[in-house]
Amino acid sequence: MFGDTMAPPIKLTGIDLNLFVVFEAIYTERNLTRAAGILNVTQPAVSNALARLRGHFDDPLFARRGGIMAPTPVAQSLILPVRQALARLRSGLDQRAQFDPATSTRLFHIALRDASAAMLLAPLARYLERAAPGVQVQAHIVDRADIPLELAAGTLDLAIDIPELQRADLASATLTADRYVVVMRKGHPDAGKPMTLDRFTSLRHIAISSRRRGRTLVEAALARTGRTITSAMRVPAFQMAMDTVRGSDMIATVPSLLARGLNVAVADLPFPSPRIDSLLYWHRNAESDPGNLWMREAVKAATAAFTADASSPAARGKSSSASRSTRAPDGPVSPRAGDGRSAVRKTARHG
Repeated sequence: MFGDTMAPPIKLTGIDLNLFVVFEAIYTERNLTRAAGILNVTQPAVSNALARLRGHFDDPLFARRGGIMAPTPVAQSLILPVRQALARLRSGLDQRAQFDPATSTRLFHIALRDASAAMLLAPLARYLERAAPGVQVQAHIVDRADIPLELAAGTLDLAIDIPELQRADLASATLTADRYVVVMRKGHPDAGKPMTLDRFTSLRHIAISSRRRGRTLVEAALARTGRTITSAMRVPAFQMAMDTVRGSDMIATVPSLLARGLNVAVADLPFPSPRIDSLLYWHRNAESDPGNLWMREAVKAATAAFTADASSPAARGKSSSASRSTRAPDGPVSPRAGDGRSAVRKTARHG
């Protein structure tokens, strides 16, 4: 019956698997015309495919509401297994072909946080300009709870986040292991003075968190000493905090790798700093996908280039150099049976 809230089992007998490609496009775009454009077919062809799907599942799947095609409960229950199946199919097809970065026009979707973007995107852009000028990257901010689902569905290729994302169906590699430091503007009345607990708790702080409330990692670590701070400002993005720090007497706590190239005064925390590990994640279905392999190595090399720049004496007190060379992989990458490692060997190693 139309309107059932339980998804029927997916019966593949007698159904054209291309219909699931159409289903995914409609679900993503919420619009038949845009779905047709994505698929490079006519809108009547999409409408016809939707009619066949409705008949197969005995459910409308999508209903017009407020100018969009809203998915029914049955469509909502189908989208994850459909995306997972399509991702496996695409991954299997990708693994049969070589990936040549010099000629590829592949689009990669990467989820990452504000601080990771500040470290990675510029060196990655330089890397791609030299090695893969046709490759495109779209960076996304994705809710942490949704990242494993999107990696499984293939709507994300890679994600950069904290260790809490680790799970059996995801593979990972460590990109950075860092600590927090205090930053303030050069010329701040307390710049250059020892950062004691009393001084730290007396200053006006900017908390950096994408959450609207709750303690940050630094506030939680400080609380273990029996002391607290009340942040005078809370912002969701690293760049907002840095602009405010440079234009006021407020201070912030940021990863040390980022602090070294920001033209600010830096001080150690007066209590043990929380550890900041940043990991690169991908789904195990993409383990041997040559394009995914190559992009993983590109991200590692770009991160290593940033880390080397941030650790150099020239980076202290000024912006890191934009001209550092990162070795690019040589030639196309082919899949290796039973080997999840990259065939690229001439890249900088991550720390």
